[in-house]
Amino acid sequence: MSRLIRTISPRSLRVRLMGVVLASLALPLGGALYVFDQQFDDRMDTARELALHLTDDGVDRQHDLIGEARNLLSVLSLVPEIRNATADNTDSCVSTLAPMPRRHRWTTGVWLADADGNLICDTTGPGSGITLRDREYFQRVLETKSFVVSDFVIGRRSAKPLIMAVLPILENGQIRRVMGVAVDLTWLTDLVKVAKQEDARVMVLDRHGVIVARQPDPEGWLGRNVSELPHIQHMLRERNGFFEATSADGKKRLWAFQHAADTDTVFAIGMPIDPLLAEARHDLIQGLGLLGVAGVISVGALWALLHASVLRWMWVLSQAASRIGAGGAGTVIEAENAPNEFRVVSHAFNDMSRRLKQREQELRAAMEEARAGSRAKEEFLATMSHEIRTPMNGVIGFAEMLLETPLTAEQRRYASQVREAGRSLLTVINDVLDLSKLEAGKLDLVNVPFRIDDLADRCVAIVRLAAEQKGLVLQTAISASARGFVMGDPDRVRQILLNLLGNAVKFTDSGSVRLSVKASEDDRGTRRYTFTVTDTGIGIPEERQNQLFQRFTQLERGRGGTGLGLAICRRLVELMGGEIGMESRSGVGSTFWFGLPLQPAGSAATALEPAAPSATSAYGPGYRILLAEDLAMNRDLAVTMLTKAGHHVDAVNDGAAAVAAMQVNSYDLILMDVQMPVMDGLEATREIRAMPGPAGRIPIVALSAGVLAVEVERCLQSGMNAHLAKPLDKAKLLAAVDHWAGLALRDPVPQLIHQN
Repeated sequence: MSRLIRTISPRSLRVRLMGVVLASLALPLGGALYVFDQQFDDRMDTARELALHLTDDGVDRQHDLIGEARNLLSVLSLVPEIRNATADNTDSCVSTLAPMPRRHRWTTGVWLADADGNLICDTTGPGSGITLRDREYFQRVLETKSFVVSDFVIGRRSAKPLIMAVLPILENGQIRRVMGVAVDLTWLTDLVKVAKQEDARVMVLDRHGVIVARQPDPEGWLGRNVSELPHIQHMLRERNGFFEATSADGKKRLWAFQHAADTDTVFAIGMPIDPLLAEARHDLIQGLGLLGVAGVISVGALWALLHASVLRWMWVLSQAASRIGAGGAGTVIEAENAPNEFRVVSHAFNDMSRRLKQREQELRAAMEEARAGSRAKEEFLATMSHEIRTPMNGVIGFAEMLLETPLTAEQRRYASQVREAGRSLLTVINDVLDLSKLEAGKLDLVNVPFRIDDLADRCVAIVRLAAEQKGLVLQTAISASARGFVMGDPDRVRQILLNLLGNAVKFTDSGSVRLSVKASEDDRGTRRYTFTVTDTGIGIPEERQNQLFQRFTQLERGRGGTGLGLAICRRLVELMGGEIGMESRSGVGSTFWFGLPLQPAGSAATALEPAAPSATSAYGPGYRILLAEDLAMNRDLAVTMLTKAGHHVDAVNDGAAAVAAMQVNSYDLILMDVQMPVMDGLEATREIRAMPGPAGRIPIVALSAGVLAVEVERCLQSGMNAHLAKPLDKAKLLAAVDHWAGLALRDPVPQLIHQN
């Protein structure tokens, strides 16, 4: 009871200020509400007039475009290349029609068919067996022998809603050819821009209430029959007019509509009412703000009376808030002598400050725990990768060396299975590392020029042997617009494409696998390249399709894999600003695709012209090589690979022995392991680099099972020239030897360049 008495007491600041402000603002507040109502009505009238104007403009625009289409067809029908075109001779026809979409932005294409409806050619090329005989507008042309405008149709090649304008080419009163032009509906976007409302809708309905065009269409209602909706029924019944109604998306709109006689459709514009109400509300708030200023003036005398006590405690509150903002959580306000109102606020403030201090301590502890977990995860992955790669170097390497020796068929099969098992385990390791980098946001992309068609051909060549062993037909289709140099990360694009092609071959037992690449340009001028892999394999059940791009998801365990490939593909595509998807039918086959925004390389591609092959580019003469490797198995493998290639190898067990060998012998190249007893490879490299003369400039290549970026960078920082990852690939090892040893002979001061 005492708290209530203090709250409503005349001595309370809240009561005094409230009484003065309400007394001075009551009448202006009523006036502001009246003005708000009038402004809202004015905006509604303006929106109604704009909607009616846009419907008139839309119908007129459609009528004008149909007229332009008729004129274009009339002119083209007189061109000999069109009149004389046949299915066997379409080059002149295609070259005549191809420029039409560029010259006339309102059309997606022009086509020419014979009297039987067989497509002879269009702007994209020959007819390819397409027939238009079953189209309603084609039947009407045959009946009337005159210009015909179709209902809205879905183009067979463009898959877009179109108006088809069709004109017969007559000869002696008989139809010899039929020409058509597809009128695109992208101009509807211009009407949306004029409306200047994000939720405005431009819609075209056919006589049955089916949406044949809609801009924008975030819900994907194109082609949907909405005749059951009350406001659509009103449009179909009245044909012309305007009204207010709630749309199917729950938003209230002002609709203006008009019947278009050319296509027997209803053209409708929906202007959202909520933004108009928001604008009027904004004006009201501004008015109330002005009233607030007046209120401040009206309570000036009261402010002067309460100035000392109010300003003092406001200053205390602001200073405490500033200290908390600067990181001083736990700040406490001493307000025992403050007015009642400020005392309540200070108690709440102190409670908040204590809670903030507690939350800050909890957050710091959680952050430190998260950092420790992240470090432990990175250390575990690095250790796991190193410890597995080290023995796998011997397993895969000696299996390959064994396969190069005379073996019986059974022995060769066993050795091949050992090698493939090792490679499968290596794939698991690489997938886990890639996924870890992607999830941690530590995978960096490069942006260099490369050829799309060359990359695609190389990927197909890699999987061709596996496809041929299964009797599959491997097909490639790269459009002309997709050929040439682009800027991007070729290694990551290759990784995605090889994963999709490998899966297609893996899950296809008979039939074919097809890769197609095409390029397109969107409305903003961004060039997108779409890669599509289609197979006739086992297909994917519908209930499993939404799980494919998740981690550790496998379709059939018996066919191998880690279940990480598609998850990595999705992360890589999204990292490059693209999108990936699939379509599949169980027992029929699957289609996987991904699209990437890649810009043409332009002048940057000139640096990639292939160099003429050198006469000495094959593995060169025998070089003197110093090998530092502590594990006998890996040391034996590397020595065997190198000596069989004709090189002379001295092998030591640790970095200290390598330094000692350099002090007494001369070598062309050092192959240096990193983790070794006595002295590791990094310290040994630094000591060799400190030697005077040619010894300090000898090329040093790291042979390491550490493949993380930070591990590679440590090798380069120590003075090594390049990095080769274990398990060793024989071809890459010999190529690196030939490159660096040969470079040292040609240039006694080799550059420190990273090759991995």
